[in-house]
Amino acid sequence: MGALWQDLSYGWRKLMRSPGFTAVAVLTLALGIGANTAIFSVVNAILLRPLPYEDPGRLVLVWNRMENSTFEKAPVAAPDVVDYREQATLFEGFAATNNVNEGALTGEGEPEQIKMALVTSNFFKVLGVEPVIGRNFEVEDETPIPPGAFQDPNIPIPPSAFLMANSFWRRRFGGDPEILGRIIHVNGQPMTVVGVMPENFELLMPTDAGMPTDIQGWTPLRFDLSTAARDNQWLRVIARLKPGVTIEQAQAEMDGIAARQREEFKFHANMGIHIDLRPMHGDVVGHVRPVLLAIFGAVGFVLLIACANVANLLLARATTRSREMAIRSALGAGRPRIIRQVLTEGVLLSILGGAAGLLLARWGISLLMALRPADLPRAESIGLNGTVLAFTLGATVLAAVLFGLAPALASSGARASEALKERGADSGGRRLGLRNAIVVSEVALSLVLLIGAGLMLRSFVALQRIEPGFNPQRVLTYKLQLPFLRYGTPIARTQFFQQMEERVRALPGVRAVGGVFPLPLGGRFWTGPYGLPGTDPESWSANEANFRVITPDYHEALGSRLLSGRFLTRDDIDNTRDVVVIDELMASRVWPGVNAIGEQLGIDLFGQEHWVEVVGVVEHMRHESLTEDSRQTIFFPHHIFPWTPLTLAVQAKADPASLLGLIRQEVAEMDADLPVYALKTMEEYVGDAMAGTRFAMLLIAIFAAVALALATVGLYGVLSYAVRQRTQEIGIRMAFGAEGGNILRLIVGRGVLLILTGLGLGLIAALGLTRTLSSILFGVAPTDPLTFFGISVLLLAVATLACYVPARRATMVNPMDSLRAE
Repeated sequence: MGALWQDLSYGWRKLMRSPGFTAVAVLTLALGIGANTAIFSVVNAILLRPLPYEDPGRLVLVWNRMENSTFEKAPVAAPDVVDYREQATLFEGFAATNNVNEGALTGEGEPEQIKMALVTSNFFKVLGVEPVIGRNFEVEDETPIPPGAFQDPNIPIPPSAFLMANSFWRRRFGGDPEILGRIIHVNGQPMTVVGVMPENFELLMPTDAGMPTDIQGWTPLRFDLSTAARDNQWLRVIARLKPGVTIEQAQAEMDGIAARQREEFKFHANMGIHIDLRPMHGDVVGHVRPVLLAIFGAVGFVLLIACANVANLLLARATTRSREMAIRSALGAGRPRIIRQVLTEGVLLSILGGAAGLLLARWGISLLMALRPADLPRAESIGLNGTVLAFTLGATVLAAVLFGLAPALASSGARASEALKERGADSGGRRLGLRNAIVVSEVALSLVLLIGAGLMLRSFVALQRIEPGFNPQRVLTYKLQLPFLRYGTPIARTQFFQQMEERVRALPGVRAVGGVFPLPLGGRFWTGPYGLPGTDPESWSANEANFRVITPDYHEALGSRLLSGRFLTRDDIDNTRDVVVIDELMASRVWPGVNAIGEQLGIDLFGQEHWVEVVGVVEHMRHESLTEDSRQTIFFPHHIFPWTPLTLAVQAKADPASLLGLIRQEVAEMDADLPVYALKTMEEYVGDAMAGTRFAMLLIAIFAAVALALATVGLYGVLSYAVRQRTQEIGIRMAFGAEGGNILRLIVGRGVLLILTGLGLGLIAALGLTRTLSSILFGVAPTDPLTFFGISVLLLAVATLACYVPARRATMVNPMDSLRAE
């Protein structure tokens, strides 16, 4: 311990005597360690930490894979859930939830739009979550609501049980402990509060499940699941495996159930339905896993480059200390003792770098939270904690070993007889070779990062060039949910939205207004089957299209182009004409080479065969994603599906934000208990759709820029060191007539050789590593030749410029001074 303390004290004094060297080394390490700590905090919170449920490893999500459709992950029909419960033996339970319902909470305070999910009574028991106060749902809570109760005011509606989110309970009701048993009204329907969920509870589902995490409450599904239609797939199903059961065993059992369903039910056979089990945690984070792993790999490269740079600094410093180490050796210090001393100094540097890195990580996490896409799950749990601190400690120790070992071995390996000579620099040749190898590695790693950043940049540019099928500029959207008890007939609902559009259209600064459900890029989808004349309605399920319910001016409000025929009109609504508009994708697939105007389509309308006429064809809209949306679309007039909640799209003549107050006022005048919510521009929706690519591009670009700067500094340092080592040689060459241009080419040529070697190795590595980015790239191949060539030329140019400065300095060497130095 005494020797260790002596090493620490001496190492600290040596570092303090070289404040410039120490500051550069600590800052370099802080960049590498801090960036890695910040990114690891995200990876740990999202990918590594288990879901916050009881024994989450046994939770799986159940999806329908429809081989004869575009759906890889379709929801499940209610009767199928009944089959699972009756036939599966390897599960503790199957629970289900719908997408989400939105309704107006009224009766206490200002009306507020809340999000509410319908769940089976065993939902939270399957998850393994208990309310913090009150009780869980029971089977009795699923007692069906009397038929026709929503349309007949004379039929009383028994209150539904309601489990309240903790944050909503505290915000809206002040955390009132007497909340249990209180009757609240959502969309006019009475509900009894039976419990409050734990403070940290949130329902985590994959993004393609369409389930938001900010749900304010849950209520039981109050109808008999077995009586629902087999072709109505709307439930998201969670299952818990029995202890000791593997997912492979459970999948085999579900394969058998799916096979029996295909034999028994025509819909399952037509769609080629198979049941897929997916681990819940893997499915929840699946959409961000490739992005986070790519970013984590990129920041790991930055740490390696930072360590390489510090190793180069220490190797250069070892040359100036060669006489010191030789004297130590001559006085009896063995090689292990010298290695320990140099490693101790490296450890001190790494500790300082780690501490500074933690400070940078705090700032970096704040930056990550500001840049993160909206669909990043569990973002609120990102931060510094024990696991992240342990990672930082490990990164610090690893950095100390990576950059400290080579200088320690080089220092201890110097021959005392050579080092004690007056020149004392002969051993620099071995160190220069090691420093050259380090710089080559830095160039190679930097090239991989820069190519990754270039590919992400090209993907983002390609995304921005996508034509979504509408013009998002100056379009404001907002949602309205009409309570069934007050707007219980199709006529009442249709008339309300007609009057709403008329009032908003009359506002100053409004160009057009129209309604739709669901909104493009709004996070929800609705698909349905269709058929053609002469086909069996039971075979319609093999045809699948996006269903959109709109009001007449919707396409005008979103700036969608009419290709043939006409848009829907107010007369179509007033006279309840059975007409539709389709998109160009459907027209080309269903009626290739034929004018679709006037053609007939069959749809399933509440279990009844219904025929509609095509009156218009519009350009294809990307509804679910900017990167992929291959389904054709049918636009129905609102009166055909009057029960859907509409999103109003308002095209403004100038800044749409100026209309917010006016729209709220118009809605309040029509119905004071009707909250306006989800006010958002279409440009924001488009921006959110690009957020994942933008997030990855920005971070990888930042890390690539840091890597390029570090590699350039490292190359500059090596050549500067080489110039100092070869000062006498350069003087002799100039004394014998060598001109400045010859010396310049000599030094720059040496640097370019290192660069080209690094580029060659980097290109080989990039060809393999960039393939891991294929799932997050768009519009560009992972081995795109243009990106590889352009980035290589860029790195060559920047690195060559770094070579020029020490080479230029070499041409200014005075031959007499260099010869006299011997």
